[in-house]
Amino acid sequence: MNKLFIAILLLSIVACGNKGADYRSQENETFLAEIAQHAKASITDITELKRQPTNTFIISTRCRLPDDLVETYHTNNGSIINTDDDIWDIATYTIKNHELINEQNEKLQFKDIGNSPSLQEYAIEEYETILYQQLGIMLTLDKKFEKLDGFIEIVFEIPNGNKKEIRIPVDISIQDTLE
Repeated sequence: MNKLFIAILLLSIVACGNKGADYRSQENETFLAEIAQHAKASITDITELKRQPTNTFIISTRCRLPDDLVETYHTNNGSIINTDDDIWDIATYTIKNHELINEQNEKLQFKDIGNSPSLQEYAIEEYETILYQQLGIMLTLDKKFEKLDGFIEIVFEIPNGNKKEIRIPVDISIQDTLE
């Protein structure tokens, strides 16, 4: 009788564990799809202020704030304590390919491939009554530009193996206005 009870208990634990893994995998896929959908090249806020040739720009994106963080945000009057264990803290990126050309028709290369192995957290903002975590990647080029055209192919990845590869068009200018 004890062996039967232990077998049923073990099967129940395994079954519950699989549901959790599926949910987590679905959460990861949703996150990757969302950041891929919103990814775009943009000038930095410093470039917008100075309007001078620069060698930096960002890939910006966003994702919905999870329900538990939305509740914390409202409970704490618009603030959240960063715990570094959110899904965007474990997401990484790899730039696979790029072609970037400035206004002088020069091909620009990356001086570095970002300042961080993971996505950088920016402000929390509201769009159409939904709270989003703004995320980004700061990129530095080997030459300055006033206008930059081309593309970047990037892979966003969660450590469990979920990946999302996208091609981001680049068409930015130091005269752009940030949204």
